[in-house]
Amino acid sequence: MSGVKIIPIGQPRTVRERLLEALGDLLARQGFDGLSLETVAKAAGFERAVLLRHFQDLDDMVTAFGQSAAFWPPVSELRAEVVDRFAALPPRLQLSHFFKATIRGLLARPRTLDILAWELMSRNRYTRLLEYPRVRCALEFFESVTGEVPDSLDLTAVVAVLGGAAMFLTVRSRQSGVFGGLNLYDDEDRHRVDRVIDLIVGGILREADIR
Repeated sequence: MSGVKIIPIGQPRTVRERLLEALGDLLARQGFDGLSLETVAKAAGFERAVLLRHFQDLDDMVTAFGQSAAFWPPVSELRAEVVDRFAALPPRLQLSHFFKATIRGLLARPRTLDILAWELMSRNRYTRLLEYPRVRCALEFFESVTGEVPDSLDLTAVVAVLGGAAMFLTVRSRQSGVFGGLNLYDDEDRHRVDRVIDLIVGGILREADIR
């Protein structure tokens, strides 16, 4: 026997998911150096030709992984806790909810946090491909914000600063447990961060109103 796995006919989605799972595991363990179709196929237990039946190339595969809920929490997940009352919330609570829900979504994805840690040390086309779905998620979420948001508010900069802080804090909590005396895996510490996010977003909106 050659050791090559027989692909069940009529189950391409199952094989596709297994390939994406292998890619995610590989990125979390080893980062982006040496990433190739061959290394992913080997990690999944398939031949390279099997991978190419489901993805055009490695860029296509990384893009698909980045767009999957296994890597990044979708808008439906971010809004799940408040979906029935989201539209009734004031803008400051809608905005702050995004960052608080993102933190929770990332903490539930330790593999994603490991990949984000590798991103801090390596900048390449694959890290950029993984960024696009995150940007699109933020845009989709904020397009649904209702109420009066001041025109003077630089929402792009707000998302970059607070979103970056959320990712950094979650990565550090994953890597070292505690950062600045806070452990985001601890409920009380996470609630403290939630309260600060509410204060920051509220202050930003008040300042924008004054301008």
